[in-house]
Amino acid sequence: MAVTNHVHNPLDCATGALYAPREVCVKLMPLKTLLKQPLRLILPERLLAQLAFEIRTSLKSAVNSRTTARKCRAMEGVRLNVGCGERPTSGWINFDMISDPRVEYWDCRKGLPFRDGAVTAIYSEHFLEHLEYGSEVEKFLKECLRCLSQSGVLRISVPDAGEYLKLYANDDWKELSKRRPLIKEGNDYRDHWLGGRYSTKMQFINVIFRQNGEHKYAYDAETLIQLLRTVGFAKVSKTSFGVSSDPNMAPDTPERRSESLYVEAVKM
Repeated sequence: MAVTNHVHNPLDCATGALYAPREVCVKLMPLKTLLKQPLRLILPERLLAQLAFEIRTSLKSAVNSRTTARKCRAMEGVRLNVGCGERPTSGWINFDMISDPRVEYWDCRKGLPFRDGAVTAIYSEHFLEHLEYGSEVEKFLKECLRCLSQSGVLRISVPDAGEYLKLYANDDWKELSKRRPLIKEGNDYRDHWLGGRYSTKMQFINVIFRQNGEHKYAYDAETLIQLLRTVGFAKVSKTSFGVSSDPNMAPDTPERRSESLYVEAVKM
């Protein structure tokens, strides 16, 4: 019998080549597929997606983060926008995990690449709720405190879960739909931000708190203020849209105004 390097592998079926060489299959199949085939029997889809995300993030970080870290360690008196998305602030250092020439690629869950006291101000808009409460959140906030100079300001905005719960208790959708906003379509309400449709208020509240697993924790003013004090900020207060103790603070997004909680912490 002739010897062949064609090894039968269940993964081969996904490529349409039942007896294709293993090395060919690895080249043809995307990472997500390679992960899903052996793991889909034991892990739910949500965890598979998270695993694929973490692997992609780690690979990109290995390529991009070293350059970002080297640049940032030499900086002094800078202002930082964390999780800026497609709205970087001009004149600031902007961090996110996206490919954009205006943005420095950095995973803020791993810490901040600045020297102690090198940052004048930190702005974080609708980012904190994407961190795991406890380990990731506390590490990030402690890093903010370390990097800030004396009298430096950390400004955080998140979805205001406390206000959403108050409005959920109302008999109708009127005030709840204004806050998001939601657009009434027939018997349902369509989400201005995500495009989803809700026929009950609890469906909507679950999206606010969870957002398909992207949101890890929901905050009200009391919880966020207490958290900031716990990690070491002595002066913490609730504020409002566009109102900051730092006159040069990054601007808040107007479209987020109605649903956001704004809190500032000052390093003393």
